[in-house]
Amino acid sequence: MLRWNGVFVGTLALLAGLLLANSASAQGTEGRLLKASEGLQMPGSEADSAWWFVSYPGEDELPSVQRFSRLTGCDHPEGGMSRQDFDATLDHLGEVQPWMDRGQKESARGFARLQKLFHRRYEELAVYRCETGTAEVPVYFVGVNENGLSGLLTVNIET
Repeated sequence: MLRWNGVFVGTLALLAGLLLANSASAQGTEGRLLKASEGLQMPGSEADSAWWFVSYPGEDELPSVQRFSRLTGCDHPEGGMSRQDFDATLDHLGEVQPWMDRGQKESARGFARLQKLFHRRYEELAVYRCETGTAEVPVYFVGVNENGLSGLLTVNIET
């Protein structure tokens, strides 16, 4: 056995491989979520929806509203953080209505695909809204997997 500073080189290689695999899995999730969110428009937002990947690697379960508020800095006296059921929220966003125009229907179908992707990548899921007391309302779609807590953030403009 080849040793380096008293450690078997094979063990080091195995650990390095596991770290790379976890990193690749996290990067794969980030890329897939961002790709799936391209072009999705939050209903009721008065501006185009941009999407960002967020990650909280030290978190291994869905945080309480208070904990998530501290993690994200959502501590506005005029509002605050609330937690919503992930599936109820995405079921609503993914529902195609007869009155919708073509773009709205495409966005609704996109939310349905995004919901399925989240379920393939995460075990526990939630949606958190940060009421800021202004027109900007950050909305976090997050879940927990082997890499910790992560997901997507968008900002609704609600006047």
